Amino acid sequence: MKFFKTLILFFLFFAGGMLFAQETIEPEKMYEIENHSTVLEIAANVPDVNVFLNETYQGRTNLTIYDLTPGFYILRLEKKDCEPQEHTIFVKAHYGQRYFIQMR
Repeated sequence: MKFFKTLILFFLFFAGGMLFAQETIEPEKMYEIENHSTVLEIAANVPDVNVFLNETYQGRTNLTIYDLTPGFYILRLEKKDCEPQEHTIFVKAHYGQRYFIQMR
């Protein structure tokens, strides 16, 4: 049992350090929802930007993702000829959240 407690503490320490390596950004808009556990909307100032959450490809902007597990995520946006953007976001239960990312 002590081994598992140590393993969990190590994971939380290591993962926590990774999660907060980037700036945490706030959503542009938040609204209460009823039909889903979460709604995450990702938009950018240029079309068809590749969106990744925790290194997993999700699709291209403008993108809506439903029913994520609430918690912290690393949001990364990439497009050829643009500087990649990477931010920490917090997905809140029972809320829709809209993020608008400026690609440079």
